[in-house]
Amino acid sequence: MLNYNNPKLILDSSRLKEGSIKWKSPSNLAIVKYWGKHAVQLPNNPSISMTLNNAVTETSVEYGPKQRNDKNIDIRFFFDGEEKPAFASRIEKYLESLLPIFPFLAQLSLKIHSKNSFPHSAGIASSASSMSALALCICSIEDRFFGTLVEDDAFDKKASYVSRLGSGSACRSIFPKWSIWGKTIDLEGTSDEYAIPFGQEVHPV
Repeated sequence: MLNYNNPKLILDSSRLKEGSIKWKSPSNLAIVKYWGKHAVQLPNNPSISMTLNNAVTETSVEYGPKQRNDKNIDIRFFFDGEEKPAFASRIEKYLESLLPIFPFLAQLSLKIHSKNSFPHSAGIASSASSMSALALCICSIEDRFFGTLVEDDAFDKKASYVSRLGSGSACRSIFPKWSIWGKTIDLEGTSDEYAIPFGQEVHPV
């Protein structure tokens, strides 16, 4: 089992600077679905999906030093330019669950802006695109502060892992074209904890 918990990812006061990061991430369409989960967002069976290039969530995270001195998450969440406190509450719980992985999040004030290129309730999984976009932003902030995710493979694997904790299908949205999530003896490198790219196994037609 992977363990990304890292209590050393704490910022000293000289590094508590303002900044922003932005990612676009696609939703995906499962061709082979997973049928249920167990433990902490682990699949009961492997799943295969293709990404939907034109159905994306664009998320930006503005960050800066938190004014209050506590261990709670400090966020404001905006969707399509409108502040959404109910959504903020959900994102806050998700980020709180990630504090063992990203303890520096408790040191920052976060303003999150999100929008979709597709309409709500259109049958496209916005949770996959939105949670993967947010996970990509958080991993980018970690790498910007600490330089810990310079290698593309390490960055993608951690972003997929973190996405999975927010939405199972989101872990597949990290990769273009095709991806597979779930351990199977039929393909080397597969894991229940993150997805891997799968395009080389698919016929071009």
